[in-house]
Amino acid sequence: MAKTHPHIETPTADDLMRVIGDRPLTDVYLALHALVIATLPTIRHSVDEVDAVIGYGAHEYGYGGWGMAAVSPFTKWVSLTLMKGAELTDPDGLLTGTASMRHVKLSSVDELADKRDGIAALLLSATRVQA
Repeated sequence: MAKTHPHIETPTADDLMRVIGDRPLTDVYLALHALVIATLPTIRHSVDEVDAVIGYGAHEYGYGGWGMAAVSPFTKWVSLTLMKGAELTDPDGLLTGTASMRHVKLSSVDELADKRDGIAALLLSATRVQA
């Protein structure tokens, strides 16, 4: 039987700081999470206490167990994954990948600031994708 990682539902800023620990790009991770919450203030979300991935929109907007999006920390970037990214209009060309899931990879807070409006538009668009 597969073991699952423990999660914190609707984590606080302190929860996220504890979970992210001393990983690189903590500022980008926290700023991207803040953008998701500012764009979709009532979205359901939880953080995986082992890998620090924040999942958004599970069982909302027609999304099943995997949810609508995720913020994942990596060594050289923080990724915003949109589960049905291939179905979204991306006028700013922010999404990378060739599968159904697509990603926006960010390496700095300045890069996030430059792409802020486009990311917010993608998040809003993702809420309208039907299952």
